[in-house]
Amino acid sequence: MASFQAPPGHLSQAEVLIISSLVEYQLTVNAPDPDLQAPVLAAADGQKVHGTPAIARYVAEAGKGSQLYPKDNPQQLDEVDKWMDVAAALEGSAASWVQPTCQQASDEARQAARSAIEQQLAALEQQVKGSSFLVGPALSLADVAVVCAALPLFSSVLSAEARQPYPALAAWLASTSQNPHFSRVLGDVALCSAESGWVAPAAVKTEKKKKGKGEEGGQQQQQQQGSDADLDPEKAAKKAAKLA
Repeated sequence: MASFQAPPGHLSQAEVLIISSLVEYQLTVNAPDPDLQAPVLAAADGQKVHGTPAIARYVAEAGKGSQLYPKDNPQQLDEVDKWMDVAAALEGSAASWVQPTCQQASDEARQAARSAIEQQLAALEQQVKGSSFLVGPALSLADVAVVCAALPLFSSVLSAEARQPYPALAAWLASTSQNPHFSRVLGDVALCSAESGWVAPAAVKTEKKKKGKGEEGGQQQQQQQGSDADLDPEKAAKKAAKLA
């Protein structure tokens, strides 16, 4: 049986679990490894696949009767690849705002990421208007990738005011995440409860308060970060997806 492993809190874990459920691809999930730089899939035949997009494509093609990655339709395939790239870029930008990676981001990096996120969400808003799926008439890898990349922002960072430019995207995320294959991994999804602004992660706020207290406060913060990494695979998947 195939096995999957990712860095702690990595969004790919939820994505791969959803895809494997959709195509009935059997795999085991190993405990998160803080030494990994990117997720890795060890296939049943011994092949190793590295990186979220490559793993998503591999699992989709290896599963049963999957049209998640429609190689028989070159035009749709190009569109799926395009929106998977957008999802990957969004995930990279979101890393400065969502747990646990936000703890390593500077204020400057966070503001630069905010500008990129706003552009990426605006493109997605236009794409999902009046449509149930990002590409074509059915669910694809693009839908899974975008949900897993965008949902943490909507659930923990973007306030009601910050979500206003993206009503179609918010509705699409809510609807898609109710698909049983998604909800089995993501659990109950709730939008950020803040009324205005972008919500800076609590760990970042705490770090700012401790700057004037010397190295001891910083060491305590690092110890707390270390404890957050001790997650079992199922909890890590839901934490990566919900980041609540």
